[in-house]
Amino acid sequence: MKWMLQSINKGKRIGWQRSERKCYLGIACFRSLVFPLCFFSMAVLPLVFIEAAASHPGVAPEIDEITHKIENNPNNVDFLIKRGELYRSNKDHIKSLSDFERAGQLESGNPEIFFQRGLTLAALGRDVDAEVDLGKFLESENLKGNGSNNSSGKNVSKNAIALAERAQIRAKMGKSELALADFNSATQILPVVGVYQARGDFLESEGKLAEAASGYREGLARLPHAILLKESLIRVEIARNHFNQALALIDEELVRAPIKTEGYLRRAEVLSAMGNAEAAGVAREQALAAVNQTMKKRVTAMHRFSRAKVYVALGRLKEAKDDLRLAIKMAPNFTGTRDLLGKLEGN
Repeated sequence: MKWMLQSINKGKRIGWQRSERKCYLGIACFRSLVFPLCFFSMAVLPLVFIEAAASHPGVAPEIDEITHKIENNPNNVDFLIKRGELYRSNKDHIKSLSDFERAGQLESGNPEIFFQRGLTLAALGRDVDAEVDLGKFLESENLKGNGSNNSSGKNVSKNAIALAERAQIRAKMGKSELALADFNSATQILPVVGVYQARGDFLESEGKLAEAASGYREGLARLPHAILLKESLIRVEIARNHFNQALALIDEELVRAPIKTEGYLRRAEVLSAMGNAEAAGVAREQALAAVNQTMKKRVTAMHRFSRAKVYVALGRLKEAKDDLRLAIKMAPNFTGTRDLLGKLEGN
């Protein structure tokens, strides 16, 4: 979902522990929502609608294999659908669409074709056509009685994918109420982190912070250990100047977090925004103590980068630069350290 990626890239934090634990909770586009559907059982992932983040290295042999089958059986709709999915996972959307169009000529009312073609059309930016196909798929599922969370896991997964994809299409088209309705339906039939996060990001983009906060809390009530949802809620509460609620959430995570450096820094930011400079200073010192304690056991480039950020928060810029230079020597390809050092030296 491109608008989700853009909103994250504007500077939203995705979990304060990721820089030290490499706990990157990547957000994938809803346009690659299909491979494999079993990911829906993994509610710990921030977005479970994952096909492939990049071209799948093992796709070409599979495409060759299914192509050989199609040559021997050119009117087999299942083979065409399978190859269309593989082409889409390999970002070859034109060939993917061609296979689905051909399959549609053979079986014009096949709901699976509506579903798969709708996703490929969305990937091509043909939003109007994609909305139509996804709508046809969802209508057919409702007629079959598969539109509820009492259906089989596979059908529920596809319904949620179709709803979430259509929601983001409708958001792009300015159909905000219809988009929100689709997001709400998706959360009801498949309450996983990715769906809640997508809805929350949409509401934030609409400036509906109270509704976004309510949605994140709803998600956390069902998925209490979803770090991404909690971090999003903290961000929204800060934006609403609900500092005490944000602090309560941060403190709750600090109790459980094995690595507390980033949490203390976030706490300092909130306290500073509240005008409590003394308490903010204490939180920064706690962050420094936490990272120093970690570095007694082991020192990595990531640890030095983390401590450099603490030094910056404390105004100890020389020590921050020293740590960053050492981190670069330890891990020359880690761009985060170079970026921060460049900013400090630029100042």
